[in-house]
Amino acid sequence: MTAAWHFVRHQSGQPIVNPLGSEHFADADDDWRPGEALVRECIQNSLDARSEEEVSVCFQVRDASSMSAETAGFWFSSLWPHLRSRDCRLPDVASAPQAGGFVVVEDFGTHGLEGDFRQGGLSDTDNRFFNFFRAEGLSGNPMNGTSGGSWGVGKSVFNRCSRINTFLALTGRRAEGDAALIGKSLLWHHRINSGGEFQGLGQFGAKDADNAFMVLPETSPALVGRFIKDFALTRPVGSSEVEPGLSVVIPYADPDISAEGIAEIVIREYFHPILAGRLRVRISGRSGGKQAVVDLDRENLLEQAARLSRSETEPVLRLAQWSLGDGPRHAYPLKSPPAGEAPTWSDESLTPNDPAWSELCQRFERGEPVAINVPVRVNRRNQHAERAAFIVYLQRDLAGSGYRPVFVRGCIVVPNARQRAVRNQSLFSLVTIDEGPLAIMLRAAEPPAHTHWSADTANFRGRYDFGKQTIDFVVNAPKHLADTLSNARTDRDLGVWADLFPSPKGQGDRGAEGKSRKGKKRVVGPVEPPAPRMKPFRIDEVHGGFRIVRDNAASTALPGALEVRVAYDTSRGSPFNRYDPADFRLNKLHRVARDLQEVRCADNRIVVVPESDDFELEITGFDLNRDLVVKAQTVDNEPWGES
Repeated sequence: MTAAWHFVRHQSGQPIVNPLGSEHFADADDDWRPGEALVRECIQNSLDARSEEEVSVCFQVRDASSMSAETAGFWFSSLWPHLRSRDCRLPDVASAPQAGGFVVVEDFGTHGLEGDFRQGGLSDTDNRFFNFFRAEGLSGNPMNGTSGGSWGVGKSVFNRCSRINTFLALTGRRAEGDAALIGKSLLWHHRINSGGEFQGLGQFGAKDADNAFMVLPETSPALVGRFIKDFALTRPVGSSEVEPGLSVVIPYADPDISAEGIAEIVIREYFHPILAGRLRVRISGRSGGKQAVVDLDRENLLEQAARLSRSETEPVLRLAQWSLGDGPRHAYPLKSPPAGEAPTWSDESLTPNDPAWSELCQRFERGEPVAINVPVRVNRRNQHAERAAFIVYLQRDLAGSGYRPVFVRGCIVVPNARQRAVRNQSLFSLVTIDEGPLAIMLRAAEPPAHTHWSADTANFRGRYDFGKQTIDFVVNAPKHLADTLSNARTDRDLGVWADLFPSPKGQGDRGAEGKSRKGKKRVVGPVEPPAPRMKPFRIDEVHGGFRIVRDNAASTALPGALEVRVAYDTSRGSPFNRYDPADFRLNKLHRVARDLQEVRCADNRIVVVPESDDFELEITGFDLNRDLVVKAQTVDNEPWGES
């Protein structure tokens, strides 16, 4: 075999750079969920690269006996000395390639990794092969588009899902009509026993005779054929070409990746493109001790969701079906917001006297699905404001406690845009943001994993006027509209309780309501409500948890101590009374404390003593699929009370 694994030798004086820090290694963040990240990255990439109306993505989870030691040695023997370097910090690397399992991900109906094999630097020409194989932090998707990815780091998920931080890939390229076999290994800067110091990026292929730094893909039909056979790829092979698309093999895959888990995340986060007929997914792997295949497509998605115990999402799936059918045609249009102002929710955007609005309220009360078209202006800095809109679909859950709002941008479900269900409402809700200025803005506000919206991302910060307010406006739409629809059933009848609660009379000076004994109308002046009590702290939501920081420093004293209680929300009763230590223990979660002293931390309570106005307490690691309730209060004397 002419192809092998190649690393660039380090030259004295060159900077040492480890790819994306420690993200790919054993000390990675606690929130890492390999199955979720793999599904999200693969399907997102496939939808971005689609060449046909419907894209097919196939996942195979192969067990530990699927790759023999001989097969592993053939593909990874030249990589092994680098993996065993103590500088790479990989745990439990055997002395030679061993048998093991692997995961295969293939897509069909896409363009594949098109582009010039020999491009060696930045170019204004789109080159997906270069971005995928030779670049980190570069994306082929333009920032002014609405396709899924924009950071160019998501492809590192393939490395991170492997216990040796390595993957192999075969791409059939539609434009070029050829096939290319490549591989990438992301390690630390390291030394090997045979001598030499190497950079952390390794590539599989053949060295270019004219450029010692360039590794070219392997195109030999014999080697491509063996690759397909060794890893049970389903991609059809001709005499000189492969069907367009990408097949990725992840050797020694993370054991947490399972066929059942992949099916669950596909249903939860990619139901929308499946129901729209833009995506179908096949998952194969062992389930219940035997090999099983699950197909997810537009015709059977609801049936499969029920079979895989995802019944709580079935009403959301039905609401999504309606949103892809007649729903938009029935959407009630709200008034356009004024130009030059931050978007806010107010009654001015509604028309309560409109018969169509009254009918909408009645349908909502009966538990029928309703749709509301919400206009918004996107204010990109130093540019004219652009008109945009999104649609909110709502349906009351008349028999249960509902489900938290689901936000869909383009083809992507943004799973943690709002982690809590709408309070005081048993509700199913779906917010869809189609292509346009708002989708572009929200895409820029997403981190690399596209899990939530934040005004602090590098792609978003400083680029939009009223940016954070616009994000909050979208996220709060289901709550505001559901509350408005519920409160607008009828005008309030102030005399409805008159027979049971007659008007009270004063101490001998009152006759009929509003009149004195002499029949003169009593005029009551306006009552000034008391000023709200300012709190010396505030609680902010962060991904996977919460943060408490100082607030109102000019008008409140620094608290002597803070007692914080945390619990997962419940449909009834006090969440704190229903806390169970099996849910979580704060002393086991990730805590970041600044300028404060931790007095005690156990179960769901923590007491801290702030030492300056710059204090901060952040706790993360909670279950992202459950709603979190956080209650904090100042305590001056005994810092820890018994419950």
